[in-house]
Amino acid sequence: MKDSKSIISHLVQQPSMKKYEQMRCYDRLLSVLPKSFTSMIRFVYTKNETLFFVLNHPCAKMEFNYKRNLIKSLLKEICIRFPECEALHVKEIQAFVSNQPHETNTLQNAYSSHISYPEQATGGFKIECEDPKLQALFKAIQETISK
Repeated sequence: MKDSKSIISHLVQQPSMKKYEQMRCYDRLLSVLPKSFTSMIRFVYTKNETLFFVLNHPCAKMEFNYKRNLIKSLLKEICIRFPECEALHVKEIQAFVSNQPHETNTLQNAYSSHISYPEQATGGFKIECEDPKLQALFKAIQETISK
């Protein structure tokens, strides 16, 4: 009987799943890059044997230019360790900064308005305490809830 790993690897080898395999290779590449750099990458794609990094800030482009050789060497290592990533056929690496606003920022701004909920407690509970100090505290709590 096959295990789940062999079933998934068999499914990924199908021609219709080529894009999925590319995305897995991109994720592998991004996982070995420094965290400070991956936070500046919006997404990655391949076109005409060129691997494009879409960055979210102009400073990230400068950082990319410094780390270009590191990315190339890591890509070669990934192709050696994971033979299925050789299907990317990457000959060149480029980066550019997207001028589109980041979608999550716009969503966060849309939901940043103040949300209030009606009070569900009514303060209707019995005070069954014999200590007068505790009774006074419970009555104060009951009055606060009823307000």
